[in-house]
Amino acid sequence: MTKEEAFLIFDKLRADRSILFCSGRLWGWTVAIRGRVMSASREEVIIVSTDLHSGSISLRLDSEDLMIRYSEPREIPILQCEHERDLSLACLTVSLPLRIRPADLKNRVLEAPPRELLFFIELPHEESETKKDFDEPSG
Repeated sequence: MTKEEAFLIFDKLRADRSILFCSGRLWGWTVAIRGRVMSASREEVIIVSTDLHSGSISLRLDSEDLMIRYSEPREIPILQCEHERDLSLACLTVSLPLRIRPADLKNRVLEAPPRELLFFIELPHEESETKKDFDEPSG
């Protein structure tokens, strides 16, 4: 998938006010956040937690060596698709730029080391509609 196509998907998720679950397996740590796309440009996507206080994550779409692919929900290890409607949800897998560890250089490994991964998963609308965060204040 091109970075332009990824931008268009993130921008559609922003316009639709879809709730996403973002999870990542990184070197020595993990991340998980439930939020909405607050900003999407061809350079950067910013996702803010649904309660506006628990955190945010930003992703530079213009990073060199960034790989993005559209995934089927059943391909995401943490996602269990129980309903047919879940198969139409947007799922993006982002492979962050290649990181070579000192051990990789010592071993002169010919294969590329594994990449850090981020998963962006659109949540079903029924679940999204139960939260009123990001909506206009009442009263």
